[in-house]
Amino acid sequence: MNSPTRHAVLVGCVALLLVTAGCSSETTTTETTAPTTGATTQSTTSTTTDTTTSATTTGTWSPNVSAEQYPPGVAANGTLVNVSGLLDAHFAAVANESMVITQRWTNPNETVVRSYARGASRTPYYSTFERTTDDRRVTAEFYETDARGYSRAVVNGETHYGVVQDSLTNTRAWTNDDAFGPGSALHLLLAGGNYSVNGTVERGGRTFVQFTADETSPANGLYDAYEGTVLVTPDGVVHDIDATTTADSDGATVRTEHSIALDTDAEWTGPPSWVADVPHLSLSIVADGHAVELRNTDGGALPANTTLHVGASTDPVWGPNPPARAGDVAGTVTTNARLEPGEAVYVIATENGSSFSLHDDPVRGDYAFGFAGVSGTERNVTYRLVAGIKNATNG
Repeated sequence: MNSPTRHAVLVGCVALLLVTAGCSSETTTTETTAPTTGATTQSTTSTTTDTTTSATTTGTWSPNVSAEQYPPGVAANGTLVNVSGLLDAHFAAVANESMVITQRWTNPNETVVRSYARGASRTPYYSTFERTTDDRRVTAEFYETDARGYSRAVVNGETHYGVVQDSLTNTRAWTNDDAFGPGSALHLLLAGGNYSVNGTVERGGRTFVQFTADETSPANGLYDAYEGTVLVTPDGVVHDIDATTTADSDGATVRTEHSIALDTDAEWTGPPSWVADVPHLSLSIVADGHAVELRNTDGGALPANTTLHVGASTDPVWGPNPPARAGDVAGTVTTNARLEPGEAVYVIATENGSSFSLHDDPVRGDYAFGFAGVSGTERNVTYRLVAGIKNATNG
């Protein structure tokens, strides 16, 4: 990492770049609060009167743009007509790149900032969420690997942690999954306005095609009014969206300022430090289905006297993400000693699943597990772990 600013990007402190272009002389100063550290970053954008170019601190605008520079999804007349096609090109281009994408929206009722960061592969990733209203501030962080997920949330001054494995978490992680992630956020804003090409911007050695919108798109069903500016590379990578919308909410007109910023120069630095403080628990079905292993693979120790709820079934449970207490039978077990990193304990059940027991050494019980789920809360850490999921990819 080359600078404190670049490092801050990867812990959820991306400065939002507000890009403006116009024909009149103006100076706009914006102040944004970082979602995790509370540090304030001030960015100033200035535009100068010029009939051909406009110099700004975020690049130099020019009205000159050729059809060969149009990104995917743009018609011959310069109108953005296929948002899905543009975003397909966007995600194909960044599929193997380190990246941080940050979204912010502000209206009279709330301010929300969320970010998503990863390295050259889809996982692991790190995301943050912050919501501020007049009387409440909620912040959350999420670190996800292929095997497990970890979360840290601060609500009303209290810090809570979560450790999950293939289980619902009831959290607000911003992932790159289509249903919840940056893809839907980008689509919502791009499809909301009547965007068309309005020149190019040279910034940091890159050429961006600038799009502007001054009203809602014909297909829009959310906003009553829309103004926005977007910067996209010719190959379709969406780097900046800044928009202002108005919409009716319970009979009142609500004005919202939106921005989405992508940084593909960020370096992936791995998990946040707090991940090392919680137990990295892993659940698996062993002994030909007749025992469940609960292993602490890394991180902190699972305290003694932790009571865990167990759900089980003789058949796998259809996924994805079944709750930890799913199954046909249920019970509880309690640890009698600390479970240190590298150690494991084993859960078995009677033949009909009427009772469960916990053992320090590998054992073989009467019950044949097809699915197992374990959940519990010790102090401020909640665990939700499952094993034995049946879905389209594993049968």
